This record gives sequence, C-alpha cells and structure tokens, in this order.
Amino acid sequence: MHKTFWHRRAYKKLLAKNLSAKSFASTQRIQKVRVLMDADLAVEQSFFLELAKALSLPPVNVAVVVFPKDNPIESQYAHFFEREAIGYFGGFSEELKALCAQEVDLQLHFFNRADLYMEWIAIAAKHKMSVGFSKAEEKINDLIFDFSPNELDLVKNELVKYLTILKLI
Repeated sequence: MHKTFWHRRAYKKLLAKNLSAKSFASTQRIQKVRVLMDADLAVEQSFFLELAKALSLPPVNVAVVVFPKDNPIESQYAHFFEREAIGYFGGFSEELKALCAQEVDLQLHFFNRADLYMEWIAIAAKHKMSVGFSKAEEKINDLIFDFSPNELDLVKNELVKYLTILKLI
C-alpha cells in the first residue's frame, strides 16, 4: 500500500513535468520507433516487422518493450518490464533507466487500459511524439486512436495515414 502511494506520487509528478515541457515539431521524419506493449494483447512480432516496412524503416529501428515479463509472448521479444524494476520510492533499475534515456522519434503506446506502471514508463521514456489508445491515460499521447489495438490492420493503416498527413514518413 505504501509502495503504491509513492509510485502514484512519482508518476503524477513526472506527468505534470512532462506535460508542461511538451512541444512537438514535425520537421523531422521518423527514424526510430519504440513500442510499449501490454503482453496481454499477445501481438506477434511479425506485426511489428510489417509496421516497420509500412513506415519505410529497417526492422532494427523498431524496438518493442513488453509488460509484464511472465507471459507466453516473451519468447519473441528482447525487452521486458516488470514492476520490480521500480524501487520502493520510484527509482528505476539501471536497465530501465537506460531504456528510457534512449530518445526515439515515435513511441507507440500499445495498450488500451489504465495501468500506472505502463503509463509511467510511457512518460519517462524520451520520445518526440507518442501515439496511443483511448482507454489509457489520454494525456500521455499526442495522437489517440479510439479503437482496439487488437485491430492490427486498422492500427497499421491509421498510423501510416496520420504520419503521412503530418509529413513524418
């Protein structure tokens, strides 16, 4: 209970800080993408390879981080997040700090539920633009889709459409 109190407090503080400092410049094309994915969605890695191709990116430029680790989908992905990576007062593990420090052009929040830890990592990770789904905290996203992330073809088509409109791909 006390740990959750400190985690919520740290999350809200970081959210307020990031919202006040948020700015978006669409002058640069997308080169690197990070996907923060809820493992419960069980999206196959092949979808993200297709997404990289649709965004005209090499697959190595699309990194997928999965929450939580203990899930059958974990055999397909290299990066995982567990709640234990966050200390009692909200400090991140070295691996999680390193992951969040790597800035990307686009961060895709591939989860459609409110979750303190997924949203916290989403705002802590450095990115220029973020895309997410409506059932999660909307303040953390620049572009919000109002459909399920399980509709993979729709996700890919809409993402490409909006990024093309914004002249980012």
